[in-house]
Amino acid sequence: MEYELKVLEHIITVVLNPSRITRESLNDEFLSECRLHIETEKERIRKQFTVMVFGDRQESQLETYYRKHQAILLQLADTAFSYLERGRQESIYRLTNEISIINFYEAISQIPEALLDFIEKNFPEYFDPNSKIPEAKRWVMAPEIKKNLKGIQKELEKSEADAELSKIACHPLNDYLMPGKLISYHELTYLHELQQELISFTKKKDKANVNEELCRLLLHLNFNSYRFFNYYILQLQEKAKGCKGFPDLLEFHSLKLKIINQLPVKVGMVYKPALPAIREQVGTWICEELYYLEKQERYLYPEPSQKNEQQSTEMKVHTSLSVSHLAMALKLLMEAKLITNTNSSDLIRMVARNFRTDRQEVISEESLRNKLYSFETATVTRLKDEIIGLMNLVRKY
Repeated sequence: MEYELKVLEHIITVVLNPSRITRESLNDEFLSECRLHIETEKERIRKQFTVMVFGDRQESQLETYYRKHQAILLQLADTAFSYLERGRQESIYRLTNEISIINFYEAISQIPEALLDFIEKNFPEYFDPNSKIPEAKRWVMAPEIKKNLKGIQKELEKSEADAELSKIACHPLNDYLMPGKLISYHELTYLHELQQELISFTKKKDKANVNEELCRLLLHLNFNSYRFFNYYILQLQEKAKGCKGFPDLLEFHSLKLKIINQLPVKVGMVYKPALPAIREQVGTWICEELYYLEKQERYLYPEPSQKNEQQSTEMKVHTSLSVSHLAMALKLLMEAKLITNTNSSDLIRMVARNFRTDRQEVISEESLRNKLYSFETATVTRLKDEIIGLMNLVRKY
């Protein structure tokens, strides 16, 4: 497929490169001609980007096409922006401080960024959200984020929020302001949402328990950093110390698991895409704690356990699916009415007792139940592949 940025790339990297031109050549005629040429080229590129989706090209070809242009446009945006940085050899300030010329270079630096925004808005399915944002975009937003950060920190301190929890909540904003830090489009989108939610949170009055409500907000925003996970688990452990005996501990953790699973999570929100959702992280930890407590209870009080639950000695079904994939497969079969059992608890208990995976000889009933209500994108994708494989297999019969 055609590469659309040859002319634009030549204008920015060669024609307008301050190290390749002289002050005398920067006259009104030259600047007007460059402005007209680059604006015309911008419109041509936009049209070509739009035309490209119409045709018989495969999705993989389109993704490669747009992402290739996205990567080059990012380089051109940063190159054009670097011409406006003082102290560099390739800087327009090496030649002049004249306002009209500086304004011209600022306008030119926005052309690649405008084309990037055009791809992101019109072809989001092909846009790479993990690509870094242009330095100009980051530089423009920094003062606003710095101002909002100070306001959020001040209000959280006034509301007597836990200092460590406040640091965790504000970390993405602080991280954005760190010199040399690369910020992706995904991070920027999350940052916008987090910033607005924290501002709204600090404006709320009569918060019953500021720490609990702030934790609930971060859970709602899928703030899935390990730092927040560790903080949240530590708080659970501290509260669990007030429980007396196994019944209280089991009730405490079961209630917390119920609350976590029922907590609404904002659709599409995730702080760290490479990590499991925070609800899954916390839910898995609670499930493992419940499994451990149940084993301890059976060990210390074997007779009551034996009356209530008969241990299965029969061979288990060995599946290559993980517990997450097994849970999702079970949910699909139930929703499709291929499994018609009305008591889901009994069904989950039966599957947990009679299945094993490559990694887990014993599947925790609570773990399976938790994963039944929380699925990661990777889990869905893997199961889709397995289902497609089954469809291809059944065609042979």
